[in-house]
Amino acid sequence: MLKGFDPIIPEKPRLMILGSMPSVTSLDKQEYYGFAHNRFWKILHAVFEMPIDTYAQKKEILFQQHILLWDVIGECEREGSLDSAIRKERVNDIAHLTAVYPTLHRVICNGRKAYELYQKHFPNIALPCSYLPSTSNANRSIREEVLFAQWKQDLMEHEGDM
Repeated sequence: MLKGFDPIIPEKPRLMILGSMPSVTSLDKQEYYGFAHNRFWKILHAVFEMPIDTYAQKKEILFQQHILLWDVIGECEREGSLDSAIRKERVNDIAHLTAVYPTLHRVICNGRKAYELYQKHFPNIALPCSYLPSTSNANRSIREEVLFAQWKQDLMEHEGDM
């Protein structure tokens, strides 16, 4: 069984971004979105205009913007890094986090797998939830400028919640 990461939780989180499960590279590096070609950190950099040269700087964006980062899946079996290869998943206790952090206003699911699992396992969480196309480099179905624009729109709505 592969084990995911603990959440990154800023003080008074307002937005929760959920992925599916860290990639093999991310698990090896012990960093969320650690694969260099994943566009997650590049998108946050473009929206919030903060440096992303180090993992500490990347996490600082989350702290400054009150973004909680986690994955829907806590443990699973998987060959490689593709979501389609995920088997025997065990989900994280996202409902507990929403109860502990009443400052949370919204959820964004990074990719279809995260969204489908969130909807399946947490139908009673009352927070508004958005599906956004995966930032993974495996997601070639959407042009990068369209992906960035969609993410920017949702993240700017979050900034308005501040």
